[in-house]
Amino acid sequence: MLAGTTGLVPGIWVASGWYGLIPGGFLFGGLFYLMWTGELARILFGPQTKRVARTLVVRGKQAIFIGTAPGMLRLYGGALFAIEYPYQSLAEPIGTIVIGIGTVVLSIGLILEWKRLPQVVDSSARKALDMMKESGFGLDDSRLWVGIDPMLDNLGKSYPAGDEFAILLHTGSVYGTESGGLYQTIIHEMSHVYLFQKKHPSHIERTFEEVYDPIVERFPEGWKSRAIRAVMLYPPEVFAEDLTFKVLEGSKTSWAKAALEYFRRRRAIRKSLAISSKRRMWGNAMLLVRNCYFQSVMERYQMADSGAIVKKANEKLLSSLPPIASTSFDYFHRLFLELRDDITV
Repeated sequence: MLAGTTGLVPGIWVASGWYGLIPGGFLFGGLFYLMWTGELARILFGPQTKRVARTLVVRGKQAIFIGTAPGMLRLYGGALFAIEYPYQSLAEPIGTIVIGIGTVVLSIGLILEWKRLPQVVDSSARKALDMMKESGFGLDDSRLWVGIDPMLDNLGKSYPAGDEFAILLHTGSVYGTESGGLYQTIIHEMSHVYLFQKKHPSHIERTFEEVYDPIVERFPEGWKSRAIRAVMLYPPEVFAEDLTFKVLEGSKTSWAKAALEYFRRRRAIRKSLAISSKRRMWGNAMLLVRNCYFQSVMERYQMADSGAIVKKANEKLLSSLPPIASTSFDYFHRLFLELRDDITV
């Protein structure tokens, strides 16, 4: 993007020939990449901690928006009314310069953001390891890797990799204040790693595959197998939350707040909009299990359902689904509530 700003210098950006398009390609290609990875939206929107990098990105984006105004007025004014606005020949070069300044400011903010991210994650991970050890759940950190992945579907992910273990964190978890913030995400994923290392029955990959493989043979489509895996991962989440709540003070309150916000935003009753009726059915089934998981964990730890938000949302969802949905909900509800730490393979 910084290279692309050279094309905004008067006399270059209007250059004739193919070489005049190269800077524009860098500029718009960089913006497209930021939007495709979600990095721009992550920094601009959502509750997060204040920092210089974010301020620069926001101000840079505002300058770019303001700088495009003269060009947009010319484009739409000419198309709709076939007239020029006053001082158009002066306003457009100024707008181009403002776009360039905004792009430079935005780029500096991104550079500061990405330079700082690994440092924040590294120091937070070390502190989280100490907290796990002090709580009696120490990890073998010599076989642990922690990385950052902006393309993750969740705030965090942990998995065994041969004799080692990996934790991936979404960039949104580093400065985001939802779901308890960075420490809660890291400790939750470290709780998974602890259970993997201790070979807890809920985290033995071989046992999981013994159950998963025969089911997937009946449903070979990729989207079905991914749905099955996602649902089967909810019971292990209960045990990871057990450890997280023991290690991190205040994590129950943060978890309950995030769960209530999920139901308050009506995401909990937003049924699948897939075109295929079969995909809609599977999507609604996943929604049902997710809602049941949240409600069960809240009940498991006696978290207050203020205003009965969770109960009302689930009742509304179940009333819009076939009767079998209520039977399934009750089954998973019992399952999540009755999971005990001394569970067998």
